[in-house]
Amino acid sequence: MEVNNKPPNYFWAVAIFAIVWNIIEIYFSSVEFNFLEKNSTVEEFERIQSLPIWYIAVFLVALFSEMLGSFMLFMRKKIATKFYLVSLIMLIFVEIYWIFFFDIKNTSTLISIVIPLLVITIAIFLYYFSKGAAKNDWIK
Repeated sequence: MEVNNKPPNYFWAVAIFAIVWNIIEIYFSSVEFNFLEKNSTVEEFERIQSLPIWYIAVFLVALFSEMLGSFMLFMRKKIATKFYLVSLIMLIFVEIYWIFFFDIKNTSTLISIVIPLLVITIAIFLYYFSKGAAKNDWIK
């Protein structure tokens, strides 16, 4: 006999937040390039344009893996934890590379430091929240 563990209301709040956060993250990732083009020096922007292809690939994997994790969390599927783990690992690589190898603090401290740290923090939270949800049988 299977017990149906109904998740608490805050589970749904976090699941909806995760989806909204990822939509915002995808949107800002798409407009960030235009912002940097308008507000960077020529040297800074040329450096940004020379991002290695692996960086872009890892960034896209991280972004869409977190989005899939958010949808799976909302649908109460345990695979959300795996998507969040992949996303977290990829985001750590991407954001550390961005923070330490692209010195654009003169252009925007928000884009160069604050947002990358916020992204990593939220990714860590979502991963551990999904692990806790799986442990409490809120997701199966």
